[in-house]
Amino acid sequence: MPRRCMGYSGFGFRVSLFGLTVDRRRETGIGVLRRCPQASIVILFLSHLFFQLPFAGAQERIRIAPSSPGLAAWPMHLAAKEGIFAREGLSPEIIVMRTNTGIAALVTGSVDFTTAGGSAMRAAVNGAPLKMVLNINKKADLWIVAQKNIQRVEDLRGKMIGVGGNWGTQFYQVLEALKPSGVDKDVQLVSTGDVANGYLSLQQGSMPAVALTPPYSILAKRQGYRDLIRTGEIISVSPTTGLVTTKEKLDRESQKVRGAIRAVMRAVQFAKARKTDMVQFISRQYNMEREVSDAVYDALMDTLNPTLWLTDQEIQIELNRIAEQSKMKIAVKPTDVADFSFVRQIAQEAGR
Repeated sequence: MPRRCMGYSGFGFRVSLFGLTVDRRRETGIGVLRRCPQASIVILFLSHLFFQLPFAGAQERIRIAPSSPGLAAWPMHLAAKEGIFAREGLSPEIIVMRTNTGIAALVTGSVDFTTAGGSAMRAAVNGAPLKMVLNINKKADLWIVAQKNIQRVEDLRGKMIGVGGNWGTQFYQVLEALKPSGVDKDVQLVSTGDVANGYLSLQQGSMPAVALTPPYSILAKRQGYRDLIRTGEIISVSPTTGLVTTKEKLDRESQKVRGAIRAVMRAVQFAKARKTDMVQFISRQYNMEREVSDAVYDALMDTLNPTLWLTDQEIQIELNRIAEQSKMKIAVKPTDVADFSFVRQIAQEAGR
């Protein structure tokens, strides 16, 4: 079996649930205003401007925890930047957290959603009261990219591969993608924290290979690094990214959940219908040239789930994969880990 090399150093108060750890001080950003008192003035000024906007009203705060600064959760970033959440009466706060930290923060109520769909589903299988309510990527969007001197997948034997997170969905995707080449048991998977750090470690030469998502996968390829495997071409169904919330929030704050889902659906429609604006958004968000942003846009559309929901059969494929990889018998059903009823209802209403 591949060796698990993981390292995480945090600070502040921690809570552990279902084998996951959340660092309270890290995820709430305590002390920012104390360190920068001028920030309070800026916040008050921006708040004043915000509530003068035409769609201003009772804005309800919504906290979303993507696991990476990359574009895997692009509809949430787009909905926040373009004011789509605000038009749903929601004031978004996007807080990038490591996958396990984000899931634990969701369970403890510190955030309203995580976007780490695959890892959240694994947590739900282990007893976490979570449900996926919208799916963005039905197909895996992870690329295994290597240093320029590595020619083939087989050349990875005995080498390290940097992967985001701590033995979550991306780790298992990498192993599954390496199986056809027979090197899955002969590599050393190392946590890079997130894909941004993985991209940096590739550039610095500290990792022979890394697993990347857009835009980092596109940037690495353009810089001459070796694109060895695109996991989406090997793994048929893999619900890596979406909106996941708690069962309690789904029951007690259904309108808030529904508003968040509708905002993300509108952001997706915005991106599909207005390519030029979406490409400009990608360019601004990551300070990239138009040509690169075009390629990133195409990659995002390639892995996008057109319906934004999964069938029970597709969810069962993922549950079977989790059972095989964890060597455990799973008793949960697709309806125990996902509820796409709001997505279907909103889509039906839009089609009338």
